[in-house]
Amino acid sequence: MNAVLCLSLGTLLCAFHAHGGTPEVQISGPEFPVFEGDDVTLECSSGSYFDMRNFTFQKYSKWMNRWFDLDTVQYFRCWYYNLNVSREGGRLLMQLNDFSEWQKGPYRCISSGDNITDMAVSENFTFIVYYLRDVYLQRANSWSPSVGDYLLVEEGANVEIKCSASADQEPYYDWTKEFSDWSWSYDTLTLNNVQQSQAGLYTCTARHSDYPMMVKMKTFQLRVAPKSPDYSFAGLSLGDILLYFVAPTVTLLLLVITLIIFIIRHRKKQMKKPQISLIDTEKRTPIYKGSSQSVYTTSDTQPLVM
Repeated sequence: MNAVLCLSLGTLLCAFHAHGGTPEVQISGPEFPVFEGDDVTLECSSGSYFDMRNFTFQKYSKWMNRWFDLDTVQYFRCWYYNLNVSREGGRLLMQLNDFSEWQKGPYRCISSGDNITDMAVSENFTFIVYYLRDVYLQRANSWSPSVGDYLLVEEGANVEIKCSASADQEPYYDWTKEFSDWSWSYDTLTLNNVQQSQAGLYTCTARHSDYPMMVKMKTFQLRVAPKSPDYSFAGLSLGDILLYFVAPTVTLLLLVITLIIFIIRHRKKQMKKPQISLIDTEKRTPIYKGSSQSVYTTSDTQPLVM
């Protein structure tokens, strides 16, 4: 929808009165609705002032709780990267590319003179933006609610899928199935006691309530697996239960106990081995390099007499 609506829409026709009078603002348009993703242009003009170099666009920030200029190096460029203010031929223009709902305003035009008494301010201008964003599917009563490209369920289960889409107003929802005339005009798809015949591709379509040409869709494939057999011990005798369940469990338990005993005994044997002390070896002076024995020496324990 990126149609450039060079809207003198926003021709914030600021009829500024001289010497601080309250300006009268006339807004021509928009002749066409503004959709999210469009390119739009606002123009600030004055019948009293012919030189627009002393005027600037401002936007109000709820986060900062103040107005800030949009055509200076001081505003947050990372937030308004798609905004461009130009002054050509004495005109003051502001272009917004790929317009988003959070950029709807409010905006105003203000003179930048130092004399407060001569300052003129336009009325606030806020865009009315229409938008419809991507569809999101969510399964009710599930530990993993998000639904991807396919959903696998067991035969006989109950399926409840909620379809939702972010929009400026509540959209209309409709469910359809591929190769079928079946449809469901609600946001939630409900299938009770699902059978193999109900497997297939299901599509949720969201339409804007005022502009039906704004459509978003999401499709997923429902796969139905055969129901798992119910296991019961009612038909088994005591001997069968001992053979199939108790015996393997006891055998596995004995193997684990045997392995633990073997590890403990092996560790005890390792701890009983004599430990070689390197203290005496370090004190010896070898006869030659590589020798493990030292020369036996004695020393005189008697002190010298002077």
